[in-house]
Amino acid sequence: MSPGGHLVTTTIACAAVYAVTGSVGLIAGLVAGGFLIDVDHIFDYVVFERRRDLRPSAFLKYYLEGRVRRVVLPLHSYELLAALIVLAWLTNREWLWGYVLGMALHLPLDIVFNGRLVPGGLVHFYSFAVRARAGFLAEHFDDPTRLALREENFWVSFFRGSRLKSTRASTALRASARPRPATVRESSTL
Repeated sequence: MSPGGHLVTTTIACAAVYAVTGSVGLIAGLVAGGFLIDVDHIFDYVVFERRRDLRPSAFLKYYLEGRVRRVVLPLHSYELLAALIVLAWLTNREWLWGYVLGMALHLPLDIVFNGRLVPGGLVHFYSFAVRARAGFLAEHFDDPTRLALREENFWVSFFRGSRLKSTRASTALRASARPRPATVRESSTL
């Protein structure tokens, strides 16, 4: 899902949770788990991609154009979610339950909205162990040639996120990559 999509869904969730509970601690955790969790993309961008252009527009463009090579993303994992659920259960800290709630909102939205960009979806991608076995290489999970590259205003990109190329262009790209079956005329001359 786009960063803007996470911002909107987290804001709506915060309003609903605050209206029901009135808990500021729960809301703080929800903001962290629902929106600020994406800080690990910045971590990957700087540490593993070795990118130094820290302008938000350069960072967003790098991701939306599918130029990412490594996907460590330590905060985006089922394993971390499970560990945090256990920790929240044991400590009963409101802010930690909020983080778990935010993460439980964030990950499925990523799976649904980002999964539409990848053949076979991304359910498996959110396992840290699966990414580790793949050497954290993005090429094992994505085909960046399928993404539409458009020059857009930062805020439009922030809220819209990545998109696939048009169906006609995607079909032509797939067709050119497949061997063409021989026609009747060609097969009789062989």
